[in-house]
Order: sequence, then structure tokens, then C-alpha cells
Amino acid sequence: MSKVSEKIHLTHWDYLKIAVPFIISTVTQPLLGAVDTAVVGRLSDPAYIAGVSVGSVIFNTMYWLFGFLRVSTTSYSAQAYGKESERDRTTAFFRPCSIALIVGLGFIILQNPLFKATMSILSPEKEVQSFTGTYFYILIWGAPFVLVNYVILGWLMGQAKLKMALFMQISGNVLNILLDLLFVQYFNMNVGGVAAATLISQVVTFMIGAGFIVMHGKFDKEEMKIKSILHRSSLMAMMRVNADLMVRTACLLIQTNLFTATSASYGTLMLSANAILHQIQYVISYMFDGLANASSFYAGKAAGQRQEALLKACWRKTGEWVGIFILCITPVYVLLRKELILLFTDIGEVIRLAGSYDLWIALYPLIAGIGLAFYGVFTGTAVTRPVRNSTIMALGLSILVWAAAVPIWHNHGLWLSLLSFYFGRSLFLIVQLKKTRLIMNSQKEGEDLYARAT
Repeated sequence: MSKVSEKIHLTHWDYLKIAVPFIISTVTQPLLGAVDTAVVGRLSDPAYIAGVSVGSVIFNTMYWLFGFLRVSTTSYSAQAYGKESERDRTTAFFRPCSIALIVGLGFIILQNPLFKATMSILSPEKEVQSFTGTYFYILIWGAPFVLVNYVILGWLMGQAKLKMALFMQISGNVLNILLDLLFVQYFNMNVGGVAAATLISQVVTFMIGAGFIVMHGKFDKEEMKIKSILHRSSLMAMMRVNADLMVRTACLLIQTNLFTATSASYGTLMLSANAILHQIQYVISYMFDGLANASSFYAGKAAGQRQEALLKACWRKTGEWVGIFILCITPVYVLLRKELILLFTDIGEVIRLAGSYDLWIALYPLIAGIGLAFYGVFTGTAVTRPVRNSTIMALGLSILVWAAAVPIWHNHGLWLSLLSFYFGRSLFLIVQLKKTRLIMNSQKEGEDLYARAT
């Protein structure tokens, strides 16, 4: 029986079979940053926390800008899966992989100007800048591995190779955590140990993923040729498709860097306290991102099969599980928020300061959940312009709130501006949901996977 003729009824169990592995896989990513922060948070100086936090912002800025390599690869891989197209399955992997390698090597070549530029923008205190430099100049060598890992993960997810994606993600992250503890707690390598642990885990994760691709990737040999992979018009079409996601990510980075730079202007203690709360926020974000990945899979499958009923079922299940997550996550956080802060540090001043602002995170699931999860429906169908436009509008709203609130309420105003950004993302995106149906009527048989979405 072909995939097109399968039943299109989407049950909660169907959705969870995809969503749970995605949630487990994605939530391990921010847990790495959380463990990094917690490990250095046990050291005597809050500057260690601030140094790792600023270093993380730099790499988030670099990598998030090219996060489309995972997101769009998942989308196109899922569409190829729905169509049962070997040709589309091949281009969905090798074209973004070529971009990942080029960009990753570019980051290594440009490491010095990248570091100097970010230090001039964020302007941390000198001691923090020193720790950040140690972190950055070790971890920069992992750039090609990180970006290629995005492609491998995205392709495996789109092909419903969930166990492989889960094993690849979790094994690398568990190794990172163990090496963090070994290098920092036993070898006293401090920030350098955290960076070395992460670099090693990135390389190991790539090796595992590459092994899965070699063993299980069924590709069209003609499409694997360099001439086909680097075909100019096809690469340009791919970049046009991903331009919307790049703009969206650029807006996210502007918001994140504005938050970090403002935190740094309040001093090392405030930067450290905000960094801890930000790590908790990231973990919650990635829980919803797991829902987004599941929705992206089903939306991509619906687009590949041109099944509008499956797409609408995906809408419903996404909304229902967003509500369930909000009802579960919020009370758990409120009850355990003090204990969560203690997991990150034993420095009394940082604990007290973080506790003054921790209730802002309690609002985050309700405000951000819709935008974080329904984002996957848009990327799955490759209808990305609404994602771009909604994020631009959300950033504008956030900047207005930042300009008005920060001078009056200081760090409380900063958190208000951050949450207004996520409120805008949810509001401005959900009103455009019906536009994801456009892909159903725009595909032509035999048309290039990327070209048809431009």
C-alpha cells in the first residue's frame, strides 16, 4: 500500500510516537548549556558563569543563524518521505550538507574577527572576556561538525529514523556531560574543560550520525555527483527557500544579544543570574520544539502527499498538545523554581538575585507555547514567509517594550521585553495558519524539491 493511500486520521498516539522521541532528542541540547552553567556555577567566582554564558551567546549567534540547515532539511526530507522519492531524498541531504561544510570552515577561518566583533558588541568585564576567549577559541573548531550534524539530524528526522536521531543526539550529549564533570571537577580545567568536553562530543556525534547515513541512506547516485549537488540554480533556489528562516533566526539573535548585552551592563552578578534563568527558559523552549518537530514531520508528510485532511489533523494535535504542555509545565516550574536555581550554582548572591526574577519564567509557556510549536507546521509545509514576517513584527514589539520599560523597571523591564517578543511570535504567527494550505495546490509532478517552494 502506498503512503498516499494510508489512513489520514491522526490520533494522539500517532502524534506522540513521533513527538516523544523528538522531545527527548531536542531537550538534551539546552541541557548541555544548563550542565555547562551548573558545572562552572560550583566554582568560586560568578565570572565563570558569565564567561560561559557570553561564549554560549556567541555560538548561538553563529549556529542559530544557520539553524535552517536542520529545520528545512527535516521539512524536505519529510516531503520526500511522503512522496517516496529517492531523488528528493538525495537532494534533501547533500545540498544542505555542502552549505554546512562551507559555512563551518568559514567560521574557523574568520574566528579572530568574529570574537573581536562580539566582544565590542557585548562589552563584558575584562575577567569575563578572558574566560569567554578561552571557551571560544577551543570550541570554534567544532563549527563544521555542528552544522553537518544539523543536516544529519534533520534528514533522519524527516525520514522517520527516530531511534537513530535519538541515539545520535543523546549519546553525544551524555558524553558531553560526563566529560564536563571529568575535566572540570577532577582535572580542574575550568572553562577550558567545558569547551573541550563540548568539542569532543560534537566530533563523536558527527561520527555516529555519519555512520547512520552510510548504513541506511538510500540515495540516487546521479544526484550524489558533485555537479548535481553544487548545481548553481538549485543551490540558489535552496538559499531563497531558507532566506525566510535566516531572517527569522537573525531576529531571534538580535533579541538574545540585546538581552545579554543589557544583562552585562548591570554587572557580572546580574549577568550570571539572568544566564541561569535563561538556561531554564531554553529547556522549556526545547520541550515545545519537540512538538514543533513532530508537527513539521506530519505537515511535511501531508504536503508530500497533498493531503489537506492530514494537515488539518496536524493543526488540531499541535494545538491540543500545546495546551497540555502549558498545564503541565507551568505548575511544576512554580513549585520547583527555587530548587532549579540551586541546581546551577551555590553562590549565595547569584541565587538571591535569580530568585528575584524567577517568576517571569512561569509566564513563558503560556505566552510562547503557540509560536514555538506551530512554527513546525509552517516549516514542514515550507510556507516560511509568515514565520519571517511574524518574527520581524515580534522583534519590533520587543524593542519598543525594551525602550519603554528598561529605563523604568531595569531588569524586570528587560524580562518584560523578552516575553513580549515571544508573545508577538505566537500572536502574529497563529493568525496566518491557513496559509500552510497553499503548498497543497502549488506542487507539480517532477518539479525540483526546492524550486517548487520558492
